[in-house]
Amino acid sequence: MIPKKNNNDIDVFIHPTAEIDLNVKIGSGTKIWHFSHLLKNTVIGKGCNIGQNVVAGPDVIIKDGCRIQNNVSVYKGVTLEEDVFCGPSMVFTNVFNPRSHISRMDEIRSTLIKKGASLGANSTIVCGVTIGRYAFVGAGAVVTKDVPDYALVMGNPARQTGWVCECGNKLGPNGECPVCGKILDISACDLKLCGQFETESIGSDGKDASEKYVLAKNHTENYAKNHGDQGNQSCIVFVDLAAQQKLIRQRIEENIRAVLDHGKYIMGPEVAELEKKLADFAGVKHAITCSSGTDALLMALMACNIGKGDAVFTTPFTFAATAEVILLAGAVPVFVDIEPDTFNISAEKLEEAVKNAAKEGKLVPKAIISVDLFGLPCDYDEINSLANQYGLTVISDSAQSFGSKYKGKRAGSFGHISCTSFFPAKPLGCYGDGGAVFTNSNDLAKQLASIRVHGKGKDKYNNIRLGLNARMDTIQAAILLPKLDIFLDELKKRKQVAKRYSDILKNRNIPLTTPKIPEGRESAWAQYSVLLDNKDIRSDLQLHLKKNNIPTAIYYPVPLHLQPVYGDLTYGQGDFPIAEDCSSRILSLPMHPYLTEKDQAYICRLFAGLLQAY
Repeated sequence: MIPKKNNNDIDVFIHPTAEIDLNVKIGSGTKIWHFSHLLKNTVIGKGCNIGQNVVAGPDVIIKDGCRIQNNVSVYKGVTLEEDVFCGPSMVFTNVFNPRSHISRMDEIRSTLIKKGASLGANSTIVCGVTIGRYAFVGAGAVVTKDVPDYALVMGNPARQTGWVCECGNKLGPNGECPVCGKILDISACDLKLCGQFETESIGSDGKDASEKYVLAKNHTENYAKNHGDQGNQSCIVFVDLAAQQKLIRQRIEENIRAVLDHGKYIMGPEVAELEKKLADFAGVKHAITCSSGTDALLMALMACNIGKGDAVFTTPFTFAATAEVILLAGAVPVFVDIEPDTFNISAEKLEEAVKNAAKEGKLVPKAIISVDLFGLPCDYDEINSLANQYGLTVISDSAQSFGSKYKGKRAGSFGHISCTSFFPAKPLGCYGDGGAVFTNSNDLAKQLASIRVHGKGKDKYNNIRLGLNARMDTIQAAILLPKLDIFLDELKKRKQVAKRYSDILKNRNIPLTTPKIPEGRESAWAQYSVLLDNKDIRSDLQLHLKKNNIPTAIYYPVPLHLQPVYGDLTYGQGDFPIAEDCSSRILSLPMHPYLTEKDQAYICRLFAGLLQAY
């Protein structure tokens, strides 16, 4: 044995009872406590803390910043990356099937614990696995399979029960840490591991989740091998703005240059030109552009004099802006459940909600904000009829549906007033934020034009009502003009892409529901969203697809009535069961006009490969 100091004579602490073999390297700042034993050729990094009665080696690598608590043995074949925590009495193995009378030192399996991972007290890590970055293994867990980055696993055998932040706290359903506030993009985790990890109990077919994922993985890899496709093609994008830009870049640059030349950056001539073309496209008298789809909705509420004491009925299965503006206007959102097949507000449940609000008498039923989710128009015959019966204003939230049709009429003409968004990912999007409000009412149009410029009267220094700073930038209007010129062609291409998806997926006989388009309606196909039969596989399915360069999205993971900001409205779990169920099973695939048949075939092949294992 060498003296009780590091053989490199660096600043370390080694307790007199600790034993250090030859050829052990120890980094500066490391502490080695009572009765610990570092075997030959072991490498310990800087700033580590090796507790009492720890055995490490031979040939073990423990990198900087690791903390190993008392009574842990780190055997040959184990590597700990930086900042790994090993709880008291946790166990590593290095041979899968040891026997006392059979030597199996040549069968040692390597185990890798990645940066920042925590291994709880009395947990067991079976040899040959990889524990992902910042993963958290619960106390007493027995890990037999690879663990994804940031995964929380517990039990025997260990199964994933959630995700954890780098600070060690369990993440909420939206990926946000309740302590430090960081939001984790789960899709960016180490995806190589997720296709193999157990996430649920044994199913009715007798196969546990890990076996199913291995089956799916083998299915897709074998298909790729037999068809000359190894699944390593370049990453498919969710919305391909670059492909669109190639077609019209010259015109966009010319329009931007024109704006730079005339210098009218606010309410320049391109804004008026765009408003006329938008109104003509939608088949209405007026289109008033503004700074965003959110401002479009708020302007509509303000123009309709909706405020304190008023009830505005809308869906909980939508983006935050829909209900947010109701509160900003001073009114109260009254949520109404959705149709299970279209995801849009249920006219039948809407009438019940209006009657209940009127009967209760606390609020005055004033308006409906209908949301054309994923590009599909609502049932406006029913909604408009109900609105006429009860004296309600219909505000159509067409943020995702501009370009769609309902019984021959374009979005923008639905209801009393209609709003859309030109967010870049929308079917018609600019290169920033933008929106528009549509109406056939001359009076509403005048009010909207006033509201968007601080409630101006005869000029901007004559303020006749409360307003907003909600004008569209001239450059954004200049960008939208050439996009509007190709918009009809893009709508046709979106419809073709959606049809290909539905045809392929329906023929695969896999456990999901494809979108339904009722007779008399045409979707703008802002998204292509399916409902999975099994909600428990969604996260792993996303990770599996991401591993193969296929992005997906969830619109929307938590319905609005369960969001903290609406806690004062006293809604709770179970109040809108259809919206809650859809939010747990919805999944959106890449969708844009320039998605090729080859890419769609690749997406559907891998998508179906995993689902067919269930």
